[in-house]
Amino acid sequence: MTEIVLAHDYLVQVGGAERVVAEWAAGFEATRVVTLAYRPETTFDAFRDLDVRATIPPALSGQVERMLPALPAIAARTTVTGGDVALVSSSGWAHRFRFEIPHVVYVHSPARWLYAADDYRMRLSAIRRAGLTVSTPILRRGDAEAMARATAVIANSEVTRERIRAAYGLESAVVHPPVEPVATDAVAPARVIADAFAVVVARDRGYKNVPLAVDAARAAGLSIAVVGSGSESLDDPAAGVHGLGRVGDSELCWLYRNAEVVVGAGREDFGLTVLEAALEGTPAATVAAGGYLETVRPGVSGAHAASATVADLADAIRAARMSDPDEVRRWGRAFRRDAHVARINAVIGATSDRA
Repeated sequence: MTEIVLAHDYLVQVGGAERVVAEWAAGFEATRVVTLAYRPETTFDAFRDLDVRATIPPALSGQVERMLPALPAIAARTTVTGGDVALVSSSGWAHRFRFEIPHVVYVHSPARWLYAADDYRMRLSAIRRAGLTVSTPILRRGDAEAMARATAVIANSEVTRERIRAAYGLESAVVHPPVEPVATDAVAPARVIADAFAVVVARDRGYKNVPLAVDAARAAGLSIAVVGSGSESLDDPAAGVHGLGRVGDSELCWLYRNAEVVVGAGREDFGLTVLEAALEGTPAATVAAGGYLETVRPGVSGAHAASATVADLADAIRAARMSDPDEVRRWGRAFRRDAHVARINAVIGATSDRA
């Protein structure tokens, strides 16, 4: 059996990429993860049972996103060895590690801070934006050289494949992320939420466009639960907006099961949350862009908005609520972990045959 070592940018948050790595650990029976930083208290509990090897000391792990100028050098000194092949989860850093074994890079998105400046730099101070602008040509060159060293490159969606082609001039296979129920048991949040509500799951990133999701849900006559780091700032129960912040998987499972619809308003590379909700029978209403074109099938698992406006997204919410929960579940099951693992193994096998 092929021994797989996992690599990931940094394990300090609860997000779709981190959930993919957790599913890999189970699906490939991998026990070791190499990463830049690890904070057990702020990421998935599944990593506590693994051998996580982080380059950045624990005391600095919470500051990793502020260490951008130094991260290319730190990544280059992060060595991955042992095992037969490394399976690399990258949104900008892990493919830069120093690999002493063959490595297959699974790209969630080419680095937003290099190739989608409007998405990433809006969160930076003026000084940091200026510094990043000046250094971008050099950083892009090193980024491309690192990606070119991969034994094989996999995109998580068609839109990401196009971004890989544009950023690196490389071709890649498309393998959708693995989607499993987020929890077996559902536990209601301590907060009281209206009987009819929508849910949006997104960290505090401008490109997630949470305000549009909130306004559209309210226009469609629903309260909305907002889940993710930073969502507390949106909390306004009197207006039907419940900013819950980070929640546990059991609470997220309850929200998925009990919501009328999950809303996606941002520019997603894939859109994992809409499929997690689909496994619970809950349809999605999203903008018709990016990964949502692959993760939502109109008339089956939800609806797409005609445009990224409050009125059109509200119409999509109303249409999505007409979906058959059984059809929604069947759609979600097509993205389960076993299918994903089989496709990844096929890519790994093909690279071994060429070696």
